[in-house]
Amino acid sequence: MSEYPTQRLPVQPGADDGSYGYYDDDRRGRSRSRSRRSRRGPLIFLVALVVLLGLFVVADRVAVAYADNQFATQIQKQGFSTKPHVTIEGFPFLTQLAGRRFNDVQITANNEKTGPVTIDNINATLRGIKLNSGFSSGTVSSINGTGLITFASLAGASDVPGLKIAMINSSEAKLTADLGFFSGSAVAQVTKVGTDKINVKVISAGGIPISALGGLGNFTIPLPSLPMGMTLQSVSVSAQGVLVHITGQNVAFGG
Repeated sequence: MSEYPTQRLPVQPGADDGSYGYYDDDRRGRSRSRSRRSRRGPLIFLVALVVLLGLFVVADRVAVAYADNQFATQIQKQGFSTKPHVTIEGFPFLTQLAGRRFNDVQITANNEKTGPVTIDNINATLRGIKLNSGFSSGTVSSINGTGLITFASLAGASDVPGLKIAMINSSEAKLTADLGFFSGSAVAQVTKVGTDKINVKVISAGGIPISALGGLGNFTIPLPSLPMGMTLQSVSVSAQGVLVHITGQNVAFGG
């Protein structure tokens, strides 16, 4: 009697088209692989785009930092005693550079000597800057800014010994001095005179004749050398000193 089974083994069912199951499984595997690749495509593109944008931003910021320094050097040549701090606003910078036009540039400077006084905390906005094709010169459509002349600097320019100045309001200041024959306080009005002068005129001396105050009664401080051809637009009294408002139109630089 035979030890081998006499019954036939069951036949594995095939696909409807007559093929065996493992061929169908292979097709499904290839389909899933193609599907995964199709999903990875947009992701790879997105990652590449982010990397390129990051490189562009880095290049743009490096370029603007270099341009800030170069522009500060050019601005210093226009009357600043030291190199000011320059910030070219706007993004991207490279498109502005390609067009040689900058709409907003901020400059700050300190300790600018002009005439007998020193102007601190100069903050100015330059608008409508156009550079020539060689990037070595250009024009500024408008300049608007402020600077501070401290009371100590203002008093030192008056030639009145021991003079102290303090704010009363935006147009008046309190003057205190000891002139030997007179010691006391007076009220002075601070105004702009002409295009480049600040006038300090005593309007009340507490009963003392103003004529007796000599040079303290009415003195004018010229500002003859404002940088970049700027002019004095207006003045106002602040808690720290006299705030000067400066302006300029169609200012050329470089060359």
